[in-house]
Amino acid sequence: MQYSGNIITRIIQFVNEDDSLSSLGKAIRAYDTQGLPVPINETYFSFSCKKNSGTYETDESDVITAKSSMTIKMSCFSPLKKSAYSAHSLTEKIIGALCSEFSGSVSGYEIGETEYDDDVKSYKITGLIHFSFSA
Repeated sequence: MQYSGNIITRIIQFVNEDDSLSSLGKAIRAYDTQGLPVPINETYFSFSCKKNSGTYETDESDVITAKSSMTIKMSCFSPLKKSAYSAHSLTEKIIGALCSEFSGSVSGYEIGETEYDDDVKSYKITGLIHFSFSA
């Protein structure tokens, strides 16, 4: 079984330790960062688990295989001083890099539309990264 907390930790480390990605913004765990300024003055990539599920299959030799799927939600919060277009572009760059880094486990992704987030007074774009694992 894959745990979402482990995957999210690896994602955050990857983004924040990569020179080109960390220059785009800061990766954080959703709901875990206190004291963010409102309005925000830098770009944040916030990660949380949207869904985690598993199945078990038995083959003709009675060997049990565990398969799990997970959807990680990434929200890009970008200051209003930047353009909405650039916020969407940042989301694409981060998700593209994650798909490459975790290519053996990523089964697909989705990127939503740009919205205004009233809580932090910023642009917000939400993306979903779908993972699948076999054990």
